[in-house]
Amino acid sequence: MAKLSYVDTRGRLHEVELGAVSSIGRHPDQTLQVLDRVVSKEHAFIERQADGRYAVRDAGSRNGTFVNGNLVASSHILVNGDRISVGSSEIVYQEDIQTDPLAGRVTIHADNMDTHIRSRVASNNEARFLPENQVEERQLREDYEKLRIAHELGSTIGLEMDLEVLLNKILDKAFEIFPADRGVILLRMPNVDHLVPMVVKSRDPSDKTKKPEHVRISQTILNEIINEKQGILSSDAMMDSRFAGSHSIILEQIRSTMSVPLLHDDEVLGVIHLDSKIASGAFTEKDLQILAGFARQAAILIRYQRLLTKFEEEILTREKLHRLLSPQLVEEVVSGRLDIKKGGELRRATVMFADIRGFTTLTERMPPQDVVNLLNEYFELMVDIIFKYEGTLDKFVGDEIMAIWGAPISRDDDAERAVRAAVEMQQAMVRFNQSLPAEHRFEIGIGLNTGEIVAGYMGSTRSMSYTVMGDTVNTASRLCGQADPRDVLIGPMTFREVGFLLETERLPPTKLKGKADHVDIFRVLGIKQVSDPTETRPVDGQTRQRQVT
Repeated sequence: MAKLSYVDTRGRLHEVELGAVSSIGRHPDQTLQVLDRVVSKEHAFIERQADGRYAVRDAGSRNGTFVNGNLVASSHILVNGDRISVGSSEIVYQEDIQTDPLAGRVTIHADNMDTHIRSRVASNNEARFLPENQVEERQLREDYEKLRIAHELGSTIGLEMDLEVLLNKILDKAFEIFPADRGVILLRMPNVDHLVPMVVKSRDPSDKTKKPEHVRISQTILNEIINEKQGILSSDAMMDSRFAGSHSIILEQIRSTMSVPLLHDDEVLGVIHLDSKIASGAFTEKDLQILAGFARQAAILIRYQRLLTKFEEEILTREKLHRLLSPQLVEEVVSGRLDIKKGGELRRATVMFADIRGFTTLTERMPPQDVVNLLNEYFELMVDIIFKYEGTLDKFVGDEIMAIWGAPISRDDDAERAVRAAVEMQQAMVRFNQSLPAEHRFEIGIGLNTGEIVAGYMGSTRSMSYTVMGDTVNTASRLCGQADPRDVLIGPMTFREVGFLLETERLPPTKLKGKADHVDIFRVLGIKQVSDPTETRPVDGQTRQRQVT
């Protein structure tokens, strides 16, 4: 896969994987949202071509799209590292490391054998270095040099946050220490059932133009490492009769191998594998311990990087969901306890519409910017109340607000929460108007209806939003249209559920647009004061325990 990387003005990194068509712009529905005032709402598109490459084209933006400083006239084929400029922001196009042709250079070969392993060394054992008085001077110097390079690696990788750079540093240092001819680092990736080669290195300094060697790795070795969570070592694979069934060893004429797990908290994140085609007994158990030390440090950083990436993704998810759901529901979704998927499901809910009365007249007597500022203050006040009663904000349509209780999460008292929110919204409007000049004051009408709806995260792969549909929604909108300033009107199903809590006035049966029959409408005058908050009240001949918000 390929991806886009963008650092915002607060220094936070945003990364998105590219699909068939991806969009860049200021609007939150874009694949990559760029919060830059000179970026258009829909600024540019990146499209995958028939040959798998990606091309960027401008979407008719005001200020154009640039690649490496050049204006994109029609479309531009992207290559790894290209810098896309939109407005004053710069986005980097990256071909993900998983799309690097390493898979063509590394083969994990299935072997019909019990084991390739001369010895196993658990990664958490202490290094088996001899006491000083038992070590010859030459051996001591060799051990010192290995530990010195290992220490240097620990100092450098501890500051490295780029995964590809980190893994390459590990292999480079491994080749300084050990007489390896080839080295591979493989990682377990999300939603992939096999180890994925991430970096590969061959020792061939004489000919830089030579095509890199193909590396075969024994599946038996990898299985042993993953299952036993231990490093393994082979001394002379070609001479060991136990390797008779290992086609990968025979084909590659491998004489020595050394492999260790990238182990973090008992979880195998990947494998580091080195082999030698020349030296028999090229690697020792002390070498295995040093390599295991590399692996432990690398595993910590890999795990940290993945957690950081997950944290950044959760932040972005929260930012988007906070526009839609109350803070409590946002936590439900982020934690995984609540799943919002594309598609619809049948639910019972209460739908609210709130609309400003005389909005056109208001806009005629106010400058446009003042109208926008006034609307933003009003929306902020109303949404806070909706979220207080744990409703879901569906959308703003001009000056109209649509909210839902019962989707995407249901409660027994959804209808009550919706009516209480509507009454409080009207009360809040009285206080809000008192803070405004007389010529800027306005009123709202609210309509609510309860019934079956179809709810879900709907739309295209480029733009999806959570919404509800159905006759219940249409009726709620019609009730809002019938509401006078300061009115809260409810439909018959809402009244059946919570009428016993309310002071209401029954209006004459009304013929609503789109309805064959007249509809009973009730105006809410207030909420009754109940002395006993757990008192049961009759509803349609039954009783239920009242819940107090």
